[in-house]
Amino acid sequence: MSKSKRREAPASSASAPSPSAPADQAPVVGPATGTPPSPGPAATAAASAVAAPAAPAPEEPHVDSSLELYLAEIALDEELILANLAFDPLVAGRQLREHRFVVADFQGIEANRVLLGVMLEILENEEELTLANLTDHLREQRKGSRTRLDWVGAERVERLFTAPFSAPKVRLMEDLDPVIDRIRDRNLRTRARRMLIQYAERIEHDEADAFETLSGCIQEMRTIFLQGTAGYIRDLDAHIAEMRELVHDGRARKLGYSGFDTNFPLLQERLNGIQKEFYLLTGGVGMGKSTFCTQLAWDLVNLNPSLTVLFFTLDMNRLDVTAKIVAQSQEVPIDYVKNPFLTNPQFEQKRQGGLDLVERRKDRLMIVDESGGRIFLEDIKRLVKRVKLERGGDLAVIIDPLFKIHLKMERIGFFEKCNLLSAELKSICAAEGVTLIATAGLPKAISNRRPRREDLEEIMGLLYDPYVIFFLYCDYLNDFETPFLEWEWGKDNFMIPISELHIAKNKMGGANSRIFFRYFEAFAKYKECAPQEVENYTAMIENLQKFKEDKKLKTNAAQAHAQREEEF
Repeated sequence: MSKSKRREAPASSASAPSPSAPADQAPVVGPATGTPPSPGPAATAAASAVAAPAAPAPEEPHVDSSLELYLAEIALDEELILANLAFDPLVAGRQLREHRFVVADFQGIEANRVLLGVMLEILENEEELTLANLTDHLREQRKGSRTRLDWVGAERVERLFTAPFSAPKVRLMEDLDPVIDRIRDRNLRTRARRMLIQYAERIEHDEADAFETLSGCIQEMRTIFLQGTAGYIRDLDAHIAEMRELVHDGRARKLGYSGFDTNFPLLQERLNGIQKEFYLLTGGVGMGKSTFCTQLAWDLVNLNPSLTVLFFTLDMNRLDVTAKIVAQSQEVPIDYVKNPFLTNPQFEQKRQGGLDLVERRKDRLMIVDESGGRIFLEDIKRLVKRVKLERGGDLAVIIDPLFKIHLKMERIGFFEKCNLLSAELKSICAAEGVTLIATAGLPKAISNRRPRREDLEEIMGLLYDPYVIFFLYCDYLNDFETPFLEWEWGKDNFMIPISELHIAKNKMGGANSRIFFRYFEAFAKYKECAPQEVENYTAMIENLQKFKEDKKLKTNAAQAHAQREEEF
């Protein structure tokens, strides 16, 4: 054992490198085993350094990264505006015009400013924005020694019309408001930053009084603020100018009302026309709210050539609403409009005339029902904005009924939902400048008596948000012996109920007044009673109420007397 150990010792000692040997010296092969010796620590470190890839050095921050990102955002927003304007000049052009968007709002490359300026000029001249038209305008106009087409590039103009959304992140947008807001916000920040830097330099180096310098800075900041909030804050001069414009338009139309026309003269007089406000029509079950709204929709679109009506019918389907409109327009029985199988020459002529008349209003009367799916509040907002931009002019929105609008918030109570819908519809009316008429049933489904304002107190939004509140009531549905019933012998409408419209709230006129209508059930149409008849029916209601109160008092007195007799 000792000899073997002594024989292995030289081999082990020969295999170990000398501590003083350099690290890059070639390994010595041992004479006993013929295998290369194991490398030392220095050689191992050197080998690992050669074998492993070098660790990447930490990247230095790019100085121009923020600038490139800023310029890319500017280019993307401007390309979105130009692409959508080229693709849909009607809608995008009206949006830019409403926001008073001009060439100065573009802060990107000069080619974009040139394109926007020429495109807006074409739209202002009421010309068609086409590829050929835009190319001609760019070729005719010069900027310095070159034409504007040379500045922009013919390929860029062609791509803008043939493939407007081919660039990355450039897409078709239904609403350009977010892009316009981003551009305006960016420009406002740039102006404010430049001005603050300028006044900071003045305070540090200028010899003028510091308070005067600060005062100038505050005044210029105030100017920038007022320019940026021109759409939100308007002075009294703007209000007076708008009122004068409304009066001038009314005189030009030779109308005594500042609102839209209907076939109800007394209603026109009480409301001063249908204004661009929020109207609520409510009543019990089966009182005729949907029919009254349908007739209002037809009157508005038929008597106001500049008005478009968007009718959301969530209670009836679109075919029933169309049949009612045809029947009302020519006073033909609605049953014959829907089922003309037993030919009647007189009715058939009226039916065809009504169909032709309604068809001529197809561009200004749109009926939307739930055949394409549920209608959410966001759908109404989107359609109202889109139709107003596409059609131009004024817009009236009718929703029947309000309660059937869906919300994406599922965990919400009925009263909270109604309050939210009422507030949102009022905001739509004010923000978009449209007339909005909505129907709603009474919270407790009260149909056996005349409704009162207290019936809406559980839903405060329906009581406070509307501009005008109507209560529609027909006493014939509760009492067949009612005096509010007329007879026409030998006519299709044998019995003619008298319906009453109670103006329970009117923010700019008299309230607590009633208007009475004859309802012709055969063709689902209301006809307003004469002023003297309205006075007579109003007095009749007061007398009936007094009679019922006296009868109740007498009944209570007789019961009290009988009880006293029993006591004795």
